[in-house]
Amino acid sequence: MNEILISVLSVVITGVVIPLITWAGTALVKWLNTKVKNEKSAEFLTTATTIVLNSVKTVFQTYVESLKKNGSFDEASQKLALTKAKEIALSQFNDEVTNYITDNYGDFNNWLTIQIEATIDSLKHIK
Repeated sequence: MNEILISVLSVVITGVVIPLITWAGTALVKWLNTKVKNEKSAEFLTTATTIVLNSVKTVFQTYVESLKKNGSFDEASQKLALTKAKEIALSQFNDEVTNYITDNYGDFNNWLTIQIEATIDSLKHIK
């Protein structure tokens, strides 16, 4: 009787428990990878948006503000301010963040322009 019970337990363990442990291990690895990917994504986006915000603030303080005080902030000046903000931002982006944005949002330069414009608009409404 004891040998039969051991045989049955062996079959149950081999047929049910081991696959269940394997499945649970695979699910755990997938969940951990998702967490790591989400944290990395959040880190990249935080870095990118901070760079954009700081670039816009710098251009505003060093260029736009003085032109507005003089009443000479025209369309050409706006385009130059955008170019300056993009240059400052581009000098700070590393390849990892740039590649992440390109892989997830498409054209990096287009994304950067949109983010700068959106940041400018947000800052206008704060003041």
